[in-house]
Amino acid sequence: MAIEGLSVPVPTLFDGEGAVDSARNARFARALSDARVDHLFVLGSLGEFPSITPGERGPLIDVVVESAGGATDVWVGCGAPSTAQAVAFAEEAEGLGAAALVAVPPYYLHPPLAGVDQYFRAIRKAVTVPLLAYNIPSLVGYALPPALVHGLARDGVIAGIKDTAGSFESVCSFLEGAPAGFPVLPGDDALASSAIARGAKGAVMGMANIAPKLCVELVAAARRGDASRAQELQSLVDRLVAVAKAGPFPSTDKFLAAQLRGSEVGYRAPFGPLTPAEEAAVLARLEPLRPALAPFLGK
Repeated sequence: MAIEGLSVPVPTLFDGEGAVDSARNARFARALSDARVDHLFVLGSLGEFPSITPGERGPLIDVVVESAGGATDVWVGCGAPSTAQAVAFAEEAEGLGAAALVAVPPYYLHPPLAGVDQYFRAIRKAVTVPLLAYNIPSLVGYALPPALVHGLARDGVIAGIKDTAGSFESVCSFLEGAPAGFPVLPGDDALASSAIARGAKGAVMGMANIAPKLCVELVAAARRGDASRAQELQSLVDRLVAVAKAGPFPSTDKFLAAQLRGSEVGYRAPFGPLTPAEEAAVLARLEPLRPALAPFLGK
């Protein structure tokens, strides 16, 4: 399995009572597959993975794997505060058909780097599918050092990294000095085209939940070296990111998927629906953008 192209960190969709809704998640996954995204990333930050109970994980993974079609495969987040829990999550996900695993380092309590190193090695020892590290210091509380990541890559422990540190410099720090061919994927939508031009193998884009065809075309243009088209599409993605930032994460991304794609979404406390004031703020930014987005929406 190639760790490249467009990976979409899908939201977890709930019913009116806040329970995981299998039918909604199935339809959402199928629609993204139909839009020809390369990978669906389940149980990431946008998927509210800390809010999903261990008993809910398996059925959710199963329904997304079953719903993905064509060339689209499924990556599953398995990061946890403890090594034993992360290993158990990884083993379950592989057994349910995950094509790759994505692990944030242990969070809340911050272990020494030797503990982080052993954490990734323990997951790698337990499974056979590719394992990606996930650098997101704003939520984990600390950054993964490039030297640690590169060492794990050279030892065959990790097969790539998703970097959501929020800066082009961070992406470059993982590209520079990495083993030949090591996949680096930016997790910040605004960095997609520039990171690919610098050597990233693709991108992980939350805006693909809202306008998947736009993001598919952006990543394709950037990867084939069409800088003019990639920048044109990146500018549109950047405007969509600004719309999403007008409301709280992750609820606004769901709201926009419902607005622009007609997706049935659903929320779980504490991440509820937008308030009327939040809806108004988001829609005020969205309305001027609708004509530009129209060619990328619908069948």
